[in-house]
Amino acid sequence: MITENKIKKIAATAKKTAADLYVKIKIPASAVYQYPYKKALKQGWATFKKFRFKKTRGVKYVRKISRKISSSWKVFLTVIPLFLFFYYVIGSRLSEDIDIATEYKISAEKMPLAEAPNSMAFLIKREIDDKMWTPNLPMIFPAYVLDNMPNFQTGIIGAIRDTATIMRQMSYLTDQQKKDIKEATKLLNYAPNIWLMTRKDALKLAPSSNSQYRQAAKKLQDFRRNGVFSPTSGDLEKILTGIGIKLKKLSQKNEDYLQEHAAEWIDTQADDLFYYNKGYAFALWQTFRALGADYKDLILAADAYPEWTYFIASLKRAAGLSPYVIRNGRLDGQLAPNHLMIQNYYIMRGLASAETIINQLLREQNAHQD
Repeated sequence: MITENKIKKIAATAKKTAADLYVKIKIPASAVYQYPYKKALKQGWATFKKFRFKKTRGVKYVRKISRKISSSWKVFLTVIPLFLFFYYVIGSRLSEDIDIATEYKISAEKMPLAEAPNSMAFLIKREIDDKMWTPNLPMIFPAYVLDNMPNFQTGIIGAIRDTATIMRQMSYLTDQQKKDIKEATKLLNYAPNIWLMTRKDALKLAPSSNSQYRQAAKKLQDFRRNGVFSPTSGDLEKILTGIGIKLKKLSQKNEDYLQEHAAEWIDTQADDLFYYNKGYAFALWQTFRALGADYKDLILAADAYPEWTYFIASLKRAAGLSPYVIRNGRLDGQLAPNHLMIQNYYIMRGLASAETIINQLLREQNAHQD
């Protein structure tokens, strides 16, 4: 019979035998899987715990550079606005030259050639070569921000173009003169805001407005030389009638704008219209001074000289208006003026004078026919 003590004794003997066998048996190291990076990871973790990010030399260098960049941004944010202010605001003021003082000088001696085409060429060269043509300047120029001078210069070209178009109807023109004035008119119809690229395709090169208008000035001078000037009252009447139509359209555009936008708190278009009309009136004033010399005998014969001087004076007054700030105030306002309305008054006065001169010329023609 197996007793409890015998069982305990057998279990103890078996345990001892197993322990002896474990000690005697040597298990090869290759039979046990060991993680290859365990030791490296332990060493890396210990190093990381000792690492102090702020104390490393590289980080101190990076922090030094960042402080310099930070201070540079402060300088940048201060200097750049000042530079832009002086470059664009001050630079544009220095570039602006709305000149109604430099006039075409009419020869004191009676010339066999017409003065008017020469005066028109003079005005084009004055704006293109003697001054800066601003309507087509890109933003790298300080005059890019101007809007008064570009509109003034565009108005000058507009008046010359309209006058040249009317001159194509003159009775004394030779075939070469017809060709010259046609080419001049075509060149003057070129858009005023082309610098290097076309307006439709930004990647396509195009002749600049300056070069086209410079060629137009040359064609006007060729037109003057390539024929004999023979003034007639019929030709003068055609010029005055054509310009009268243009002045009427100019006046109507002013009137429409007055009716729609007078007394608006924010009006960014009134000065554009004002300075375009100013340039237009200035160019007509200079051109018709020259036409007065060309057709002087006919004007005197029609007893229209006083009205002619009144016509010239009206254009001069329209061109000479130069308020510091263009206001499009209420038409019945007592404090704020309406400069477009004042300008329109002189345009209409010039139109009335032109119509009076036309009637006197027609009366003189009828008297000669009778």
